[in-house]
Amino acid sequence: MIYQILLGLSTGATYSLVALGLVMIYKVTGVMNFAFGNIGMFFVYVAFWFITMNLNIYLGIFLSFVLAATTGYLLERFALRPIRHLSHASMLIVTFGFLMILEDLSIQLWGTDYKKFPKLISGRPYVFRGDFGILVLRRQDVLIYIVSLFTIVFLILLLNKTKLGIAIKAVSENEEVASYMGINVGGIFSFSWIFRTLMAVIVGVLVALNTFVSPSMLVFYQLEGFTAVVLGGFESFKGAVLGGLLLGVIENMVGKYISNDLKSTFSLLLIIIVLLFFPNGIFGIRKSEKLRKRLC
Repeated sequence: MIYQILLGLSTGATYSLVALGLVMIYKVTGVMNFAFGNIGMFFVYVAFWFITMNLNIYLGIFLSFVLAATTGYLLERFALRPIRHLSHASMLIVTFGFLMILEDLSIQLWGTDYKKFPKLISGRPYVFRGDFGILVLRRQDVLIYIVSLFTIVFLILLLNKTKLGIAIKAVSENEEVASYMGINVGGIFSFSWIFRTLMAVIVGVLVALNTFVSPSMLVFYQLEGFTAVVLGGFESFKGAVLGGLLLGVIENMVGKYISNDLKSTFSLLLIIIVLLFFPNGIFGIRKSEKLRKRLC
């Protein structure tokens, strides 16, 4: 049971990273980003291409981060910002278009064959023995735990302990009032998209370490990220983290003790149940409570 929970938390941490990227964009711009998975996939391919050119693996990943951040800025600045005052539907269509462009481009450049991403760390696995039995963790799994935890903690500190985090929260609450207070709203929009692209690449690398690089490698994880957002609440960073972790544990239990084939079906069913009984998410704040907090 302990081993299954740990595996579920590892997978759930990845779901949480996807959910955080989606919530960041939704809170700041009001748009649900459907290109998240394909952005991560494309720049994992870029990192893989750098590595096949005999570049150091860490340098290859770093350069893909730089290119991803640049792409996120350019997408927001020149494709989304000019139309953001028209309608959210227009921005949504742009993200769909970007999704299709990246998918087609990756297939044209690298094909559809699965590619093995090199390991970041190797060595003998860690073995723990106790009353619970034997617990075996690969060094790469431990690395994924550490990277996921560090990213989540960094974001929490950024949002709650820095001026940038306060500015992000202010823009997400009321863009017009935030601009009157001297906050660079355009800069916050750009940062949110840069942050989202970096989160997508982090998720893509973590997934590639345990699976393969392919055009569809993050489709499942984007679906699970959406489920985590619905579970935790569309406007709650804390809910995104907790929703992802809870979803990972529950799914792992379903796969272990019921049927592994029902995991995806369970996620879709969970979305329906949560929307019916908890429309703001289990960890979300109802509008009446939010209004009361503002008045107080």
